[in-house]
Amino acid sequence: MNFLKMFTEDCKYYDLDKIELKNILKYVDVKNKTILDVGTGIGRLAFPLAKSAKKVIALDKDKRFRPYFKKHKKTNLKFVNKNAESYLKNKKGFDIVLLAWPTFDFKMINSIKNSMNKESKLIFITCDNNSDYETIPDKLGVLKKAAFNKDVKNKDKILKKLPKMFKVIIKKKLKTDYEYPYKKTAFRIIKSGLKLWFGIKLNKIDEIKLINLINKHKRGSKMIFKEKLYFYVLKLK
Repeated sequence: MNFLKMFTEDCKYYDLDKIELKNILKYVDVKNKTILDVGTGIGRLAFPLAKSAKKVIALDKDKRFRPYFKKHKKTNLKFVNKNAESYLKNKKGFDIVLLAWPTFDFKMINSIKNSMNKESKLIFITCDNNSDYETIPDKLGVLKKAAFNKDVKNKDKILKKLPKMFKVIIKKKLKTDYEYPYKKTAFRIIKSGLKLWFGIKLNKIDEIKLINLINKHKRGSKMIFKEKLYFYVLKLK
């Protein structure tokens, strides 16, 4: 499975109730606003937000997302294939900046802050590392601890620093989930996701462990992996 298909498949079964989108629309007025979605991926949030926004800039440094946006064109949504620091240099005027499920980079946070004005809002969404999905590698015994611990450490630092860098308007925890209709689907998507997000390839023993783990998450006829999220709406102090 190629990168784009893996990424699209992963998003397909996440947050089917659109909890993230509903909270964004509840707490931030996006109507007729210009939104910058940093690290947009396939535009999971950018496309629905474009229904109300004046303009959405879907920013991602990975050129492998370009074909997706070329195929799913929308008049007021533009895909920009650059990293955040270079794109945001000397840029201002975004009403809303969205940073959902980011990699943790202080330079990027500072670049975003410097691009904001007094009326700008920053929406920051990230997962709790103790969520069902995030703990899969650890439960399978295949976690690359050095890389994961660095990510956790940087995330903890940023979460502590956010209230010092910005004025917190909204801070809450959300509950979402990955909902798979069949065990085979869960196995295929999670296996691909482990490779995509963690660079982990499962051997036969690991695959058996994953099947057993999926069985433990059966709820009725579906396989449910719960996510806990941190959701912030911020502005300049």
